[in-house]
Amino acid sequence: MASTGEWELVVKGSKKGKGATVANGKLNKEEKKQFIQKAPRVTLTGGIEVVAAGKENRKPKSPKAASAPKKKKPEKKNNVGPYQPGTLEEAVCRLSVGEMQNLLDVVVSRFYDSPLIWLKDLASYLNVRVNPVHSPDPAFRGHPNTFPASLLGSEVKKLLVNTLSGCTDNVLALFHKHCITSMVQEQIKGLGVAGYKLFLQILSINHAHVGVMNLPYYCDLRHNIQNQTPACLSMLWAVGQSGLDDFTVGLKVWMELMVPLIGLKNYSAYVVDYGSTVFGGGGGDGAEDCGDVLGVREFFTILDFTWCSSVSLPKPVQRQLFALYPKVKTAAFSSSPEVTLRNFFPSFLRRLDPNVSHALRVELLTCLVQCLTQDPQCWSIWSQLYLKHLPQSAVLLHHLGREWKILSRSLRVQRKEVRETIEGFAESNEQMSHKARAVAGVIEATEATKVLLNQMKTVKGKSPLPRVMKLLGIVLVTAIIWDIRSAGSFYGSKLGQTVERAGLVPYLETFGQASKAAFIHSYKWCVINIPVFYIRGCELAAPYLLLMMEKVEGIIGYCSAALASAEEYIPVLKEKIETSVPGLRASAGHYGTLALETMQVGFLAIKDALTPYLAEAHKFFSTRVFVGPLAPEKLQEYMIGAVDYLSQLLLRMHSSLVSALQDPDTTTNKTS
Repeated sequence: MASTGEWELVVKGSKKGKGATVANGKLNKEEKKQFIQKAPRVTLTGGIEVVAAGKENRKPKSPKAASAPKKKKPEKKNNVGPYQPGTLEEAVCRLSVGEMQNLLDVVVSRFYDSPLIWLKDLASYLNVRVNPVHSPDPAFRGHPNTFPASLLGSEVKKLLVNTLSGCTDNVLALFHKHCITSMVQEQIKGLGVAGYKLFLQILSINHAHVGVMNLPYYCDLRHNIQNQTPACLSMLWAVGQSGLDDFTVGLKVWMELMVPLIGLKNYSAYVVDYGSTVFGGGGGDGAEDCGDVLGVREFFTILDFTWCSSVSLPKPVQRQLFALYPKVKTAAFSSSPEVTLRNFFPSFLRRLDPNVSHALRVELLTCLVQCLTQDPQCWSIWSQLYLKHLPQSAVLLHHLGREWKILSRSLRVQRKEVRETIEGFAESNEQMSHKARAVAGVIEATEATKVLLNQMKTVKGKSPLPRVMKLLGIVLVTAIIWDIRSAGSFYGSKLGQTVERAGLVPYLETFGQASKAAFIHSYKWCVINIPVFYIRGCELAAPYLLLMMEKVEGIIGYCSAALASAEEYIPVLKEKIETSVPGLRASAGHYGTLALETMQVGFLAIKDALTPYLAEAHKFFSTRVFVGPLAPEKLQEYMIGAVDYLSQLLLRMHSSLVSALQDPDTTTNKTS
């Protein structure tokens, strides 16, 4: 113990015994050094390290203690779950139709009158089972349109289709909405959604109209998640599956859901590609029914972006959009342009600003000319809009004056009405002439109107002379035939009497006899010599033909024998290959399928690239070449008339030939 004012320090090995008293509570240098060395230390990790005792207090470690293993920290247990497939193809191939049928039977037995619950449980099962390690592209770009439904086995696909067919449209629409919502929510959380996409594609293929029953909801959802690119692309792909085989549905989905995103960098390529797919698949079949979907506002949205804002797109997407635009225009104008173009004319005229780019000006002028030539009502609409859009009208008048010689032939309105409209424009220009400095476009419009009126004076209508000559020829031939048939012979007819009075009968008889003799001589030569030449040719060529047939038969026999022997060795060869190189057949089949899919994608790409040019060529030939006398209807009439004429001519020639060949025999009999 330490007394008052003193500390007692116990130091081992000290000569003073167990303890030593430190005077005034102070330690000398050696004692401080020993105290610091033997004091507990705080480690870097926050623990306390006790200094080991001196040599005199160290005890030798026992063998047991030396050999005892150190305690290990308990390791975390790895929760090894079921095997997760690496690719989507592998995940789909692992689906079991038996498990799906058992699940469906249990759910149906519990909720007999709730088909929506059946479908939800089946979709959840698919989404859990089809969950590959490597998530595929959200829109499956680079794959055919039938992917991934094409990976499903026939039994699994049949089970899904039969389950969907037993539900009403309202139930299917609610289920479609549930799958879209769940897919978006889970993909935002980073979970797999391939199962939902698979089920949605099967639903869209068999019930396309269901995909647009909730389209306003999908548009609102798109607006909310367009910053989440993968989830938004998945939704666009899933809803767009309904329109791949139905043009009207696909056009509605494209215009209302996808086109608002066409200016965004992350979506423009997919939106343009989907539009090309829709118009490439069935744009010609449903174009007449798309007026409610593709109206004036929707069409000019595409036109403005194509010609004004498409420079922000990558070059391939920009080219694809320009190739898509003519199809959109054809569908918008529909099959009755004579009553629909009047709705488009004001918007075309308003955009024809003198300062627009050359390419856009050419397109607007082409469309305006089409409106004026095919829809007569556009002229009266132009009269109402003339002063309001005077600079634009000046550009259009200048173009009409430059191309009037060609355009005047295709007008569906009388030239008198067109002339009255242009004269009305000239009067309006005179009234506005004193305001030329204040009103833009008056001077240009005045000059263009004068040029157009001069062109209309110089360009006359199509000459009727060819038609008159054709009509006169038909009348003349008809009169001659009627005259000869009425008189009973050529010499008794008025034409024959006229020819006889003119002294032309001997020349006609000489020419007719010479022609008849030449024809008879040629016919007799053919009857006598052609069979001889045919027999001689058969004699010369028959040995070679027989030898060729023998060689061909030998080759066929050799090939059949080789195939028969191959059929015997192929199973053995298959077994040897499978034994020596396991999995080779499966790998070859897999890569063969991939090669076929790649070829299919390439073929579709080539087809999509060539389709616009073929459509333009078809449009050019149908509107510029095969019109008027070369129209298909006229060509058909010409062919039918030519066939009838040739058949009648051959019958007359045959009868004349028979009578000519019989005349010598009759003469000989009479002489004898």
